[in-house]
Amino acid sequence: MKIREAELADLDELMKFYNVMCEILGEKSFLPEGNKGGFPSQKMVEDAIQQHDQFIGKEDDRIMAAYIMNHECDQIYDTVQWQIKADRNEIMILHALRVLPEYTGRGNSKKLVEHAIQTAKARKQKAIRLDCIEGNDVPQKMYMSFGFHYIDTVEITYADIGVPRKFLVFELLL
Repeated sequence: MKIREAELADLDELMKFYNVMCEILGEKSFLPEGNKGGFPSQKMVEDAIQQHDQFIGKEDDRIMAAYIMNHECDQIYDTVQWQIKADRNEIMILHALRVLPEYTGRGNSKKLVEHAIQTAKARKQKAIRLDCIEGNDVPQKMYMSFGFHYIDTVEITYADIGVPRKFLVFELLL
């Protein structure tokens, strides 16, 4: 897998990728209402591309993995007792890290996380923070294997899910 910054020319393929991932995740037990779709939104992806915050993994000449890392987060993050205090522009928030199922089991998710860590360090950030819906245990274990610390469980109502859900929040100091 080759990881690079996404470009506007990637937008259509990237949105198809994320739509497929929404369908797949919608079948998981931690989202009992099924596929809510819409995350990330096309506007979020376009903004991330323009801000150099959208990354894609390509293999077999197709987008098979992606993530967004920026400074945007739900307001609940402001109430969490993080390991360090820092301004929003000193912290990266990891979003929408996804790998197509046919490419899992080969360390691709780990490669994306490694890339995100190196990118945040290169951007002189103090930490990476993220949230992971309760019950989605596989990525939680992976993040902790990189040294992310579980901080708290908070309730967030994301527009794509539409109802309040519990999310575990994690932080990695850089």
